[in-house]
Amino acid sequence: MIDNRQENTDEENSISKTYDDLEREKEERFVKLMIEIIVSLTLKELYGEDNDDSLTPKADRKS
Repeated sequence: MIDNRQENTDEENSISKTYDDLEREKEERFVKLMIEIIVSLTLKELYGEDNDDSLTPKADRKS
């Protein structure tokens, strides 16, 4: 009886750990995605997308 409880506890701990690992990985991917989006939007705003002179920041461009 005690061995059965111990096995169940071990299995539950393993499942819980696996679930926690999956949640952590999801959170890491979400943070990386948010960073990628923010950087992309910032670069688009800074350099623009519709100008041939796209390597020059908007502030330094001649009108």
